[in-house]
Amino acid sequence: MASINSYSIYKIDLPENPEAVVFVNGILARDRTGFFWMWKNVQWIKNATTEAEGCVQVKAGLCGVNEVIMVSYWRSEQDLKQFFRGEPHRQMMQFVIKHPNSLCLYNETYQPSHSGKYSHEPQGMATLYPSLAN
Repeated sequence: MASINSYSIYKIDLPENPEAVVFVNGILARDRTGFFWMWKNVQWIKNATTEAEGCVQVKAGLCGVNEVIMVSYWRSEQDLKQFFRGEPHRQMMQFVIKHPNSLCLYNETYQPSHSGKYSHEPQGMATLYPSLAN
């Protein structure tokens, strides 16, 4: 196992007013219909988000057998809003309209206020902003 001293930890050069946003969204299946829809579509949702204009990275995680969470990094809030107006998002919402009680959906949008810490290859906000010299 590598020691903490065998690799560098760095921060990013985050602008005072960054345009980039982090979008956190989750899907919680509330019944069998929602459960099967979620598992049938979770990879498609991740791929459609990843391919959207302005999205630079998507991280997906399993919270439990009936819940997934995705964190996506966007160049700007405008890019994220444009995704909401697009066909993939419309297709996702059609299920919700047809089965309003099958899923619990939640989302939050954040703008970074200070740099996180990173090691090795860039992830998250480090894919958008250059690293600071150590």
